Amino acid sequence: MDTRTRAYDGYRQASRPDIAPVAVTRWTALLADPQCERDYRLDRFPDDRRRGLLLMVLAGTAGWLQFFVEVYAYSRNASISIALLPPLFSIFMPMLGFFGIRRLRLPDTLEIAMVVTAAVGVANRLTVVMLHPNLDYMWPTMMVGILLVIYLVFPLRLVTSIVLAAIVSVVMPAWWALSLGPALPPDQFFRGLIWVLFANAVGFIAANSLQRSQRVQYAQSVVLKELLSTDAMTGIGNRRRFDDALDREWRRCSRSGKPLSLLMIDVDHFKAYNDHCGHLLGDECLCRVARLLVDSVGRPGDLVARYGGEEFVCLLPEIGEAGARAVAAKISAVLAEAAIPHPAFAADGQLTVSIGVATAIDLAVQRPSEVVALADKLLYAAKGAGRDRVMAGVLWASS
Repeated sequence: MDTRTRAYDGYRQASRPDIAPVAVTRWTALLADPQCERDYRLDRFPDDRRRGLLLMVLAGTAGWLQFFVEVYAYSRNASISIALLPPLFSIFMPMLGFFGIRRLRLPDTLEIAMVVTAAVGVANRLTVVMLHPNLDYMWPTMMVGILLVIYLVFPLRLVTSIVLAAIVSVVMPAWWALSLGPALPPDQFFRGLIWVLFANAVGFIAANSLQRSQRVQYAQSVVLKELLSTDAMTGIGNRRRFDDALDREWRRCSRSGKPLSLLMIDVDHFKAYNDHCGHLLGDECLCRVARLLVDSVGRPGDLVARYGGEEFVCLLPEIGEAGARAVAAKISAVLAEAAIPHPAFAADGQLTVSIGVATAIDLAVQRPSEVVALADKLLYAAKGAGRDRVMAGVLWASS
């Protein structure tokens, strides 16, 4: 292997995307990367909110059924028994929770709402059983059921579930002992404690396994998506990532009324470079150009991607024509400063690029494909005018 090939291999290895697997903590079942954990919770938020709404519907249905049972049990009494109040509470509170959860937009607020719901629901269930001394045998079953629901049904992080279950595991037996007093046999109380501990152990193991598997699956999908949307040679975004980003940013700028600009960039006389230097050095040249383009774009929301062959695109959301021209001028200046040799024409020749700059103003009545077509048209105009230059234009509604 000659020196050109070795140099190419070293540069190519350095430019490959650094995509590491995302770890999940063992005991807390959280993604080790805090940002990835936030993204995961945002991604799951619609499903978690639907689960919270379903819980409210089920709780309300149980409240109605319990209310009918209490009405039947006390239908012969002259006055309404106090035992009818908890079922009524079980009807109206889930209704309020249902409409409240529908208005939530963030995972943290949903988690707080579910913790409050769990606290209110547990207090209501304990009150119902306390009002029926003849149902004291139901306490262990009820405690186990509530703990398993907290661990496996409520849309909570594992740490939150553990804290809530620990509080409930203390409150419920204490409530049980205080409400029955001497009427509660010690052996029955200790059996209940054993079942509470067993429910916590089973709930923790099941919830830990479930939440870890969900996060691992999410992390794998993120890594796979990153691989599928990354250009293998240059390490920057590929055509797929650009199409997705263009569609997403187009909708966002359309809602906000902001402009969107697109730079279509072509390496001048790259076929001649390939023919003169060989494909290996040609690929290395594209990698260097890609790195320079990324370094020229300062905002995190901007995207540089390889469009195909020696063509690159730079997506600039919320940037007007003047700002896009400035970015294009900076790219040309950075490339000129890098002084990448282009020996196909002269010994002191340097690599240059032609850039087409298109800016969309009225995004609500236009389509993303139109700004791509305009940028491509301006790029070919720049190449036809002598290359190594920038041509800019604005896409209006009548364009």
